[in-house]
This record gives sequence, structure tokens and C-alpha cells, in this order.
Amino acid sequence: MALDQRLTRREVVLARVVGAVVAACVLFAVAHTAVTGAVSHPRNWLVAVACTLLGVRVIGHVRRSAVGWLLLVMGVFGGVAVATAGQSADHPARWVEAWVWWPTYALLPAVALVFPNGKPLGRRWWIAIGTTLFSALAGTVGIAWGSWGDPANFWQSGGGGFAKTLTMIAVLTAGASVVAAVVSLFVRWRQAEGDERRLLVWAFALLALAVVATVVETTDGHVAWIIGVLAFPAAAVIAIVRYGLYDISLLIHRSLLYGSLTVVLLLVYLGVMVGAGRLFTEDTEVLGVVAAGLVFAPIRSWVQRKLDRWLYGERSDPYAALSTLSEKLERSQDVLPTVAQTVAESLKLPYVAIRGGSVLAEHGRSRGWPQLRFPMTYRGSSVGDLVVEPRAPDERLTDRELSLLVDLARSTAPAAQSIKLTADLQLARERLVRAREEERLRLRRDLHDGVGPALVGIRLQLRALRRSLGDVLDPVLADVDTTAVEVRRLVDGLRPPILDQGLALAVRDEAARFNGDLRVQVDAEQLDGLSAAVEVAAYRIVAEALTNTARHSGASTCLISVRTDGDLVVEVVDDGSGVSADARPGVGLDSMRERCAELGGSCTVGPAEPHGTRVVARIPLEAQ
Repeated sequence: MALDQRLTRREVVLARVVGAVVAACVLFAVAHTAVTGAVSHPRNWLVAVACTLLGVRVIGHVRRSAVGWLLLVMGVFGGVAVATAGQSADHPARWVEAWVWWPTYALLPAVALVFPNGKPLGRRWWIAIGTTLFSALAGTVGIAWGSWGDPANFWQSGGGGFAKTLTMIAVLTAGASVVAAVVSLFVRWRQAEGDERRLLVWAFALLALAVVATVVETTDGHVAWIIGVLAFPAAAVIAIVRYGLYDISLLIHRSLLYGSLTVVLLLVYLGVMVGAGRLFTEDTEVLGVVAAGLVFAPIRSWVQRKLDRWLYGERSDPYAALSTLSEKLERSQDVLPTVAQTVAESLKLPYVAIRGGSVLAEHGRSRGWPQLRFPMTYRGSSVGDLVVEPRAPDERLTDRELSLLVDLARSTAPAAQSIKLTADLQLARERLVRAREEERLRLRRDLHDGVGPALVGIRLQLRALRRSLGDVLDPVLADVDTTAVEVRRLVDGLRPPILDQGLALAVRDEAARFNGDLRVQVDAEQLDGLSAAVEVAAYRIVAEALTNTARHSGASTCLISVRTDGDLVVEVVDDGSGVSADARPGVGLDSMRERCAELGGSCTVGPAEPHGTRVVARIPLEAQ
């Protein structure tokens, strides 16, 4: 494991060094273009920037990634191509420019053959990869050999020779590699499922577009070549940004945007400098260039600030982040989820969670990267932690960001404490209600099975004594009968007797009481093992909903559904006149909502389709 980690770190360091070399080549090319006006083909610039950025990022987050290294190698050749462009005919760099572009195209099929997981489909596909690598090597050697001494006329010169023959073989094998790459993507698409299948559609379509563009070609071939080069970088960007490939979408956004902005700003800056130099005379040229620079500098700073806010959020303006959090908390009832979402959006963090023994709220998806914890304390007591993941596994948050997160955790602590107290109170309430109903059930059984039979026995004994003593015991018998009736009333009041036969039968029995002008249909599962509190609440809600339907809705049909899906769900739907928008809830609706709330559930009353009223009650089966 330690060896793998060292290899991974070495890969990342090597990739970054190579990326820095490519960046140096690009900067040299920009400076050379500003001085001489000579510029490399647009395809080389695109390869140098896009492939290098993607390659470095993929290598940094996927161990031994063939896709990442192939893209980076293409980026290196593209960087050398832009750096060697525009030299004089006798300069050695002119010879390098003649052949260094070839691998940027010849290696594209290799990327397709191992996309997206970095491995070929099977052993036989290694032949296709070998063919692709041979094409890249043979073409490079052939063009380099044939261009030696006269790089400008290699393609125009007639005749054959070893160099031309080797180059033509490389071109033919490159065509075969493209066909193999297309077939490989098609086979992967047939075998894939879900998001992987969809991203392979993009890769297949872009590769097909590159092939068609290259075959058809335009007048000068620029568009075809550019499409061909950008086909798989574009597929990789779509796979990463849209489908989360390699879990580095945020990093790709940042790298591409900063890289693109840097190149664009450099080119615009050079354009401004060159334009200013041409507009002014020699005497005022320096003054004009300085003035143009002063005008351009604020624009560059403004663009940089906007991009920094887009990528990193409100880290440079802590007050704005705290103000945003306060505003959202005022409008939201779900406090902790709102806090997690606001923190994530304010600092562009991929994952934010609030934990207090367990995860109380979270936003985003954890990528398994190192996490930072910020304690939330209220009056010296810990109420939880604000947990965040940085935007990259190796990224260190700035001191300003850390300070902002500390302030956000401190500001969130009172709300978290309030929610904790409310949750504790609700839990105590639920337990009290459940314990009350269980105690009522126990008391009812004791009265029904103990006191009831005892009174019946006493009455029988008194009737037997009455034969000997005469009417003197009649008052006592009357008192016993009265007591028995009172006990029976108490037993029935403690819990509906019909519930002793199960909730499903109790609901059907209640529905039968209303059958007449109102046709009631019941769909109830066999519900065993429910607690006494849940059974009583569900039965009372059904009874209240049926009463409201019969009295107020004018409905002809009512459907009752009782089922479990983690909670007990009671649904009562009628085809009556419905509930008007401005109607005030009556005692019955308040009673249903109160019974659900006592057990940590919810009750909603709304319109049914196409008309009528729909009551849905959700009751947790256990105390939450």
C-alpha cells in the first residue's frame, strides 16, 4: 500500500513537471508570436492546452491512468509544436516542427481504445493498441527522416524512398487503428449500462465526427484537423463534467477555465500591445503601449475577480457569505440542510455535512477526500461539527476560507442547538404518547380480563344468596350492575374494541358504518405488529376523514388505503366538491394533524384528481 502511494505521488509530480514544461513552451510561443508575428497552426495550440490540462488532472486523481498519460503525451507534442513554429528555414526547430505534430493525431485511437476505464476490452485488443503505437512511432520516424535537410518540401517532393514508404505505412495503420477504435467504442456501448452507456454515446459520436471531418475535409483542412484533435478531449470533458467520471468535475472546471482564460488574456494583451504600437508613431509608441496596458489591466483584474468568485465562491467576502446564510435561514424551515447548501455554494465545496453523532444534514456527494471538521459550540457545549471536503484532495484551504468556515460554524451552532432541543422535545412527546397508549392497552386488558370477570362472579354469587335472603340484596345487585356498566364504558373508552381484531378489520368495520349514499372502498394490508399508539391514531384519522367526507363533501365514492412503506401511510380520497383555497381548517382536520404530529408524522389535506379531497397521513412505525 505504501509503495502504491509512493508511485501515485511520483506520477503526480512527474505529470505536473511535464505540464509545467508544456506551459513554458506555450508561453515561449506567445512571446515569439508577439515579436515575430509567426503563429503555429490552431490545432497545436488546442492540443497543448486542452490535452495537457486534462492529462494532468486525470493522472492526479486516477492511479496509473492510461487515458491521462496518453492525453498528456499528446499535450507535450502539441506544446513542442507551438514552441518550434515560425523559425527560419535553416533553424533546427524547423525540422522538429515538421514531424512533431504527427503523434497528436496518431495517438487518438489509443485513447479511444482504453476509454473510459484505462483498459482495453480484452487481450486481443492489445493488437490494436500496438498497431496504434506503431503508427505513431513509424510516422514520426518517417517524417523526421524524410524532412532532414529540407523540412519544408517533404510532402511535396516526388519519389519514394524508405522515409516515404514508412510514412505511408504509418498512415495506413493509423486508418486501421481508427476503425478498431470505432469498433471498440461500439462494443463497449453494447456492454455498458446507465451513465457509462450515455457517455460512450458521446465518445462514439465525437470520434465518428472526427473521422467524417477528416475524410470530407474542408478547403484548407483546418476545421477537419481541429475537430479530429479535440474529439476525445471533448468526450473526456463531457464524461467528467456531466457524468462525474473520475470524480474530478470541479477540478476540470477550474483547470479549463483558468487555462483558457490565461491563454485568451495573453493573446488579447499581445493584440492590444501590437495594435497600440501600430497606431502610434515612433515618438509616442512607448506612451501608447503604456496607456493601452493601463486600460487593459483593470479589465483583466475584473475578469479575474469574476472568475475567482465563480470558482471559489465568497471566500474573499466573508460578510457576503454570512449575510447569504442569514437571509436563507429566515426563509427556510429546514435550517440545517439550508446551512449545508449555503456553505457548499458560498465556497464551491463539493461536500458539506453537519454531524452531531450522526449526519444531521449534508449537501453534495463525498468523494472520500480528506475532510476538515469545524466544531459547533453553544455556551461551551459541543452541539456537532461542520464537516467539509476541499475542492481537491491535495488542496489546502486559504486562511481566509478557514476563518470563514469557523465563523459559519459558530453562527450555525445556536440553530443546531435549537433544532436539537426541538428534536429531543418531539422525541419525548412521541415516547410519552406511545407509552400512554401502551399503558391504556394494558389497563384495558386488566379491566376486561380481571375486573370484568370478577364483577360477573360477584353478581352470580349475590343472585345465589338472593334466593335465601330475599329482596334485601337487590340494591347491592343494582350497584354491581352499575359498576359493571361503568367498567365496560371505561374499557371501551380506553381503546376502540374493534382494534383488538386488527387495524385492517377495524378500518373496514368503520367504513361499513358509512356505506349507503356514500360508497366506501377499502384497500388495507394485513397489518400486524403495530404499536397501540399507531393503531389508535390511524383508526381515529380514518374515522375523522370519513365523517368529514359524509358531512361536507357531497361525495358519492370514497377510497381508503392503509399500507406500510417504512411508515404507516393512511390515504383517504373522495370525489366530492373538494376543499376551497380560502377554507379554514376545522376541529377535525386539526385533530388529524395533531395525532400525526404526536407520533412524529405528518398529515396533508389537498385536492384530488379530477376533483375531490385527498387526505394523506404518514405515521412513523417507531419513535424517531
